[in-house]
Amino acid sequence: MKMNQQNDSQWTHFWATVTAIASAAGLTTEQWIYVLCAVFGAILSLGSYLSNRRALKAKQLEDQKRTEILRAYLHGREVDTDESSDKVAEEVKCVMEQVGN
Repeated sequence: MKMNQQNDSQWTHFWATVTAIASAAGLTTEQWIYVLCAVFGAILSLGSYLSNRRALKAKQLEDQKRTEILRAYLHGREVDTDESSDKVAEEVKCVMEQVGN
């Protein structure tokens, strides 16, 4: 009769493997927790970086479209030398507000 009457399961082998690897690496459970948290932090940082890069690219494309619209508007506008720069600036501001909406 065997001393251990329990059936071996997948989890038993999994945790035995994890324990053997950890023992071979010379890391304690606390150190493994630090390693896992560091990996999680690195993944989180990479995701944040990629998300921000994508958002900045979208904002840059929107600004380029807005600039082209303003450039086309000013190019098509009749040039009047008697107009003051304040009036032109106010007109450009109104157009930019309309483009922003």
